[in-house]
Amino acid sequence: MIQKSNDINRILAMLLRSGSIISVVLMAAGLAFALAADGGLEGQRAAGQGFSEVIAGVMALNPMAIMTLGILVLLFTPFLRVIAAFFSFLLIEKDINYSLISLGVLLIMILSLLVPGLH
Repeated sequence: MIQKSNDINRILAMLLRSGSIISVVLMAAGLAFALAADGGLEGQRAAGQGFSEVIAGVMALNPMAIMTLGILVLLFTPFLRVIAAFFSFLLIEKDINYSLISLGVLLIMILSLLVPGLH
């Protein structure tokens, strides 16, 4: 059982590490594209308001959209970690108490994004 917990902890740590690395790479790539452009960062605007606009901007190699995607990856990495913890507690360790705690944390995180004034 202890070995199983250690394996799960390694996987969850790898998830956080990977999300952080991907985020840094995206933000550095966006910055590099912006600096390589004719005007550099001057005159650059933030990418669109919606996720689909950000993805469209990334496909068009818009530097600000690439940096925005990096920030979004960084913001949603903890969500993925909590989701992974929930499923590992529920399906692998079969610990209902910790699964419910993880689910509660996830609901609080979702509410903080959706309801204005909670954060």
